[in-house]
Amino acid sequence: MSENRSDAVLVRGLEVRVPSTAKPYAEPLPVVRGLDLTVPTGQVTVMVGANGAGKTTTLRAVAGAHPFSAGSIEVLGTALGPARVRPPQGVASLPGVSASPRRWTSRHIARMRKDTIPGFDVAWFEELLTAFGIPHEQEVNRLSQGQATQLGLAAALAQDPQLLILDEPFAHLDPLARTELVDVLRCFMAGEDRTLLLATHDLEGMERFADHLVVVSRGIDVLSGDVESLREEFLLCELERSEIAREAEHSLVGPTTTGTGTRALVAVDDAVGLPTTASLRRPDVSEIVTHLLRAAREDAAAPRRTAR
Repeated sequence: MSENRSDAVLVRGLEVRVPSTAKPYAEPLPVVRGLDLTVPTGQVTVMVGANGAGKTTTLRAVAGAHPFSAGSIEVLGTALGPARVRPPQGVASLPGVSASPRRWTSRHIARMRKDTIPGFDVAWFEELLTAFGIPHEQEVNRLSQGQATQLGLAAALAQDPQLLILDEPFAHLDPLARTELVDVLRCFMAGEDRTLLLATHDLEGMERFADHLVVVSRGIDVLSGDVESLREEFLLCELERSEIAREAEHSLVGPTTTGTGTRALVAVDDAVGLPTTASLRRPDVSEIVTHLLRAAREDAAAPRRTAR
């Protein structure tokens, strides 16, 4: 990947409100509340969080597809206006094909995109569809959800974007299709200064693929940083509940208790206060995310942490 460490996306203090589906005439609801987001150029940034955390809304705002009420968004060096409704130049995103007429086939989509998107590579689009096993004459409404995702990804990649934004790309994919998708994304990232920003619940396979991690809860970022740095910042501890001194409880992040045992994250610097019988090891990405989200759920005002 590129050694250029400038930022492909820089978001500061982002606030986004969406209309209430239950009360359409009420004030729009705050979904993103002062979120900061940095996406380094040439890296894979993975955004994770529980349902309703604001991930999809944030990605739509970054892609220029959703207005925002406060804060700033800069994408590929261009500041986006609050009411922008189209992607910036050099940006492709998923979803997108779902808005196509249901009786269209991939050939209709290719023809439309070639006419409206400069540089759209029809040959590469069709090659990707063949690799994914999607019939070129199949109507969109007859595709499975997994195939629709693959079709949308092929259309996005054929734009040859500098920044690719994907929302839950692994949803509805079987294990083989998920592995093939990661391989395609690795090829995309082999290009010069290519950047990938994706939101996902599926962290399987992300351990060796993600460079940068952003954990979001209730519309704010509770942690962000380089994946390797985060793994060095925390330890996963396991110990008997009865062995936890009262003064050490505050150092446990997102603790969970099963029977008499407790498992939690702990900052490396705080581990010295734990009993010598505690089992300590480096956590994987999934464990970091799980315990941080548990802590954020229990305390909506959890302090933000940024890996150093």
